[in-house]
Amino acid sequence: MRLIFTSAFIAGLSFMPTALSWSQPPATNGVHGAAIVPPAAMKLDGVPPISQSLAQEIAPYGDFAPTRFVGWHPIEQDMLILRRAGNTNQLFLQADPMGKPVQLTKGREPVRGASFEPKRGEYILLARDMGGDEATQIYRLDPKTQSEVQITPTGELHSVGPWNTAQDKVIIMARALDRSASNGKREQASVDVYAIDPLQPEARFKLASLSGAGWRVVRWLDKENRLIVSEYQSSTSSKLWSLDLATGKRVSLGDGEADDNDPGAERWLYRKKFDGDFGKLSRVDLKSGDRQWVTKDIEYDVDSWSVARGGKRIAVLANANGNAQLKLFDIDLKPLPVPPLPPGLISSATWHKNGRDLALAIESAESPGEVFSLDAETGLVTRWTQHPVVATVKRPFAEAEPIIWRSFDGMNITGFLHRPNAKEFPGKRPVIISIHGGPESQARPGFRGRSNYWINERGYALIYPNVRGSTGFGKRFLEADNNKKREDSVKDIGALLDWIHAQPDLDPTRVAVMGGSYGGYMVLASSVMYSNRLAAAFNSVGISHFVSFLENTETYRRDLRRSEYGDERDPDMRKFLEGISPLTNADKIKLPLMVTHGKNDPRVPYTEAEQIVKKVRANGSPVWYLLAEDEGHGFAKKANADFQFAAMTTFYDRYLLKKAQ
Repeated sequence: MRLIFTSAFIAGLSFMPTALSWSQPPATNGVHGAAIVPPAAMKLDGVPPISQSLAQEIAPYGDFAPTRFVGWHPIEQDMLILRRAGNTNQLFLQADPMGKPVQLTKGREPVRGASFEPKRGEYILLARDMGGDEATQIYRLDPKTQSEVQITPTGELHSVGPWNTAQDKVIIMARALDRSASNGKREQASVDVYAIDPLQPEARFKLASLSGAGWRVVRWLDKENRLIVSEYQSSTSSKLWSLDLATGKRVSLGDGEADDNDPGAERWLYRKKFDGDFGKLSRVDLKSGDRQWVTKDIEYDVDSWSVARGGKRIAVLANANGNAQLKLFDIDLKPLPVPPLPPGLISSATWHKNGRDLALAIESAESPGEVFSLDAETGLVTRWTQHPVVATVKRPFAEAEPIIWRSFDGMNITGFLHRPNAKEFPGKRPVIISIHGGPESQARPGFRGRSNYWINERGYALIYPNVRGSTGFGKRFLEADNNKKREDSVKDIGALLDWIHAQPDLDPTRVAVMGGSYGGYMVLASSVMYSNRLAAAFNSVGISHFVSFLENTETYRRDLRRSEYGDERDPDMRKFLEGISPLTNADKIKLPLMVTHGKNDPRVPYTEAEQIVKKVRANGSPVWYLLAEDEGHGFAKKANADFQFAAMTTFYDRYLLKKAQ
């Protein structure tokens, strides 16, 4: 099993706003009683005291700890899982179905991913960064003693690739960070490929250096002294290459994405490429180049796939309008029956080395995420994990209801709506529109976590739209917001506001927008276009100015973002990006705004937040700002997330409920 971790880092910031005035709230609030004290690393600007009683009422909704499948033991039927322990996600060993998981890691920082050594499972490789900076380092963990050894040098970003044939050395991909560059910002990204024996990491040796941003090693054919490498260029364009390590010569293997799902097979490579409008899975013979289609007749995008050792069986997750359909095939690519599965969204499917047991991670409106296994020979489905009971929350949680509306140009846009209980909350309800990031991402009908509090305790209706540019709906839809079509996706939100206006149980005068990262840009852009139709806006780690974002994001990811947003070095595109940026049009944002950011954010520098806070506040609009000095691109630590949600609830209560009071 292979770990892939990508991230970005801050360098050479521009558009630097003047310093903001940080403050801590008073110890008490005469209106609502005692106020909670923010976490030590949280800085507040313009945020009123947050009621302690409110925080206590919300707290149970933050006690859910989703379980994520990480990997199988190569010999035993043991699983690695990730689950929150205290303040952060940590690694656990699940040895038996429904048994008590054994915690393997501890510490202040979350584990981002892990895998067993593939031969005997004697040790584990895990990935961790510091304070959300995403400068990922790889550690060797002894599962018996729980001791850790860092095997990668600090100052580089690392991801783990495939193992060699003998399974005693592994590929580590390293990217230099701008923050450690002696000559300042780089313009050209590169990836160094190393072979490492995790038991003797100091003896690593370089196999290759690849110039460019989107490189990833897919297969290490060490007997042939070559690598199969993938070059990601954009959300709809990837290329595969065979790299001769002796000569450095690359030979094209065609278009498509590939993954090292079958390290035991040197003959086949499985890859996804667009066939018509949808991404389909095919199997390619590495020697002859012959292609066999696996999902030729499935009219959905392939989300992911897993291949049992030797190609014995193939599991495919197909994206059916946001839901995940499991498809199984045998070695001859003939469909296999799929037994009834627990209800919910399948987020991952991974074969054990035995080629028989398939691990499934499934979440639903009621379940934060559990792990099951499917015996492909008997059809038996076994539950492996059980989330601790959270007793003091109001149930049931609202199911996701698919909705559809027509946008300004006739394009159909879809999403999911969670309605509060009509008997408990009669009349027209306030609405929160939650816009996903990416933009190459997708809102799906999974577990809503703390947001269930807003639905069940406040009676807010929540809508999760998939505006154009979202994944899962085909290539044309995915590219429909690229470059100078950027604001068309914002107009999809305007059409959603029209749809809300036509619903008898939704209040069009009390609508808020929220989102993070690219979703944060969508929030700010919607606030520019539809300020008079919105009651409030919440932006987390969002882009406020495309030019400053592109100039200040990490070198190795800048070209990848240019393929989506446009190249700011081109004068015409630069003028366009400046013209549509929320910061340029901040004088039109005349509604209450809440902004949160992590100081260590490597993808979207925190100055994107500070410059929009300053500009919108100059309009006379109320602006609440939270900055976490120990976080990056989003809040990963529970204490920070708890405080942020309590502040958001206070914000929405003030600006969404006030018209009904």
